[in-house]
Amino acid sequence: MKINTSATALLSALLLSCTYAPTAIAGDGIAGDWTGESICTVRPSPCNDEHVIYHISEPDAEGKLKIRADKLVNGKPEDMGTLDCTYEAKRSHLNCQMKNGVWDFDVVGIKMTGTLKLADGTLYRRISVTKSES
Repeated sequence: MKINTSATALLSALLLSCTYAPTAIAGDGIAGDWTGESICTVRPSPCNDEHVIYHISEPDAEGKLKIRADKLVNGKPEDMGTLDCTYEAKRSHLNCQMKNGVWDFDVVGIKMTGTLKLADGTLYRRISVTKSES
């Protein structure tokens, strides 16, 4: 039996790229604790750079979820409040509307990056967090 080495090599490369390519997590995979940095982009301002922990709930059927946010102060979590958000699984995108701004996050694997833009469009924060292992 003769094996076509070009076809075999192509198939192997395709399988490897599917196996190792970063992928967005499924909607139910977004729930959990995410830790990282929230960096101010407007200086001077009342904004402070923060080490943050986001506790993200399971999304419901419409993609609605909550983010309870803590910042670490002297090594201890301090509650910053809760955001009501919508997760779009197809885009791996989180959006949290507030009266004075919008939080937007993109999720790839265990990494989530995002921004806070004020109502006037000013970029106020950049966020980079990593999902903690359960």
